[in-house]
Amino acid sequence: MYEKTPDAPTPTPPSASTTPRTPEETVVGCSSADTLFLRAVLPVLGAAAGVGLRWLAAWMSGLSWAPWQGIARSVDTLADRWGACTVVGLAIVGAIVGAVFAQHLVETMGRVAVTSTGAGFKTKDTLETLGRSEVTDVFADGKEIVLLRGEREVARWSADLPSAEVRAAFDTHGWPWRETGDPFRAAYRLWEAGDLGLPAGADALLRARAGLIDAGKDDHVRELRADLAAIGVVVRDEGTVQLWRPVAPAAPTGAIGVERRA
Repeated sequence: MYEKTPDAPTPTPPSASTTPRTPEETVVGCSSADTLFLRAVLPVLGAAAGVGLRWLAAWMSGLSWAPWQGIARSVDTLADRWGACTVVGLAIVGAIVGAVFAQHLVETMGRVAVTSTGAGFKTKDTLETLGRSEVTDVFADGKEIVLLRGEREVARWSADLPSAEVRAAFDTHGWPWRETGDPFRAAYRLWEAGDLGLPAGADALLRARAGLIDAGKDDHVRELRADLAAIGVVVRDEGTVQLWRPVAPAAPTGAIGVERRA
């Protein structure tokens, strides 16, 4: 007689819950620790400044040469009349100002969203989007994320974000992240006024841009970067020093979208 062997159990296919899946979108913003720090500490500092304003006003009101005498004397008079209520009120106002400022900082830090078909960068006032097919290299340049198509820059996003999380976001969705940084770094050279190697009109733009950098007008500096790219110059900054390299003039692709919000 033969003993019947029990049938081997049929393998169960892995369930969806155990199968690794690539997220449809990965968003990287300022770290939760940074956000918590700003939203917790700045209101406290604002409250402390509000309380200190009461004694600062008393001190300033006794100095004939001090500025804002009218405001200082008004605060000092209110403090004498209302006592602790004035101090509490100043602390509350200071905390509110600190909280508003913290929220402003969080919103302006920006965040990056990455999918397998595109990426976007968003701040409080700006949304920029870029198609995956337009990008051959992605890398970090200090606190900026740079995206290249061949030798041309197609986007440079200024965001103080966790670098490891940014790299992981692009890697997860199959973008060509370049850990070694800019592949064309050796091609840059120092800009000097009157450089004969520059295309026509580039020297004037770089002169204007240098003035805007010194004035701290970042939005206008970014606009001139785009103007330079259109005539065949890629520019990068090291502090207030401008470096440049030549490229083929940018051609419109229709894949990049920029939305400015009032």
